[in-house]
Amino acid sequence: MSPQAPRPARPAVVLYRCRTPTNVLCPCGAVERRLSKLGIEHATERLPYRRAERAEILELTGQDRVPVLVDGDEVIHDSKRILEYLEHAHGEGARHGP
Repeated sequence: MSPQAPRPARPAVVLYRCRTPTNVLCPCGAVERRLSKLGIEHATERLPYRRAERAEILELTGQDRVPVLVDGDEVIHDSKRILEYLEHAHGEGARHGP
């Protein structure tokens, strides 16, 4: 038996978003742009357009809309709330140090 290579660690931040290929036209793209601007390493999970096929989001949030951001134990949905959270937790509004 050959030893298995260790799987790379998944970033603590995961963005669940629509399949729209651009970051310009939809609220999911606004969140993706803000994550990049803040330099936050994250994984992106693109979900089906059909809401009926988004079981993982329904399980996380109780609703079937994207975007959804998972940051450690925090689960935030709605693009405006996500952008506010990112500014507060990671942006200029974040408290750094004591």
